[in-house]
Amino acid sequence: MDIDSVSIEDFEVLVDELVKPQPDETHVRQSMEKLGLTYTCDHVERISMVLDKMNKLVFAKGHRKDKDDLPKHP
Repeated sequence: MDIDSVSIEDFEVLVDELVKPQPDETHVRQSMEKLGLTYTCDHVERISMVLDKMNKLVFAKGHRKDKDDLPKHP
C-alpha cells in the first residue's frame, strides 16, 4: 500500500461501513481492495486489519493527534 495514494478518510469510510449491523459486503470488498487489504468475511479479523493499517497510516503521515486535540467527554 502506497501511503500517498490513500487517505485517513478512506479508512474512516470503511470503518463506518464495517461497524454497521449489516455491512454492504460489495462496498467492503471494494474498499479493502482499494486500500491494499486482503478481503476476508471474518468480521473481527477485517476490522482488526483495517484499524491496524489505519493506525500505521496515521503515524506514517504524522497525523497523530495530541491528547489536547481529542474530543472531550461530557
